[in-house]
Amino acid sequence: MNKRELVSALATSTGQSQNQCGEFIDAFCNTVVGELKGGNGVAIPGFGQFIAKHRPSRQMRNPQTGQQMMSKAKTSAQFKPSVGLKDL
Repeated sequence: MNKRELVSALATSTGQSQNQCGEFIDAFCNTVVGELKGGNGVAIPGFGQFIAKHRPSRQMRNPQTGQQMMSKAKTSAQFKPSVGLKDL
């Protein structure tokens, strides 16, 4: 399911217009991304939680040259489904 199909399904199930549902999806995604950028998580009971996972820098080796180097520390997004969602 892509975004257009999701917006259409939401509009059908809620009786709202597709424009309103599209704006809701955009606002939801922007809110989750903003919270993750701030290092916070977003938990939705019965669905799951979005977590900002920090990965520290580590020593690594360039496979072409064999040179040792340090990778950059980074933060990535992780999703953990709830127990109810896992059972599907």
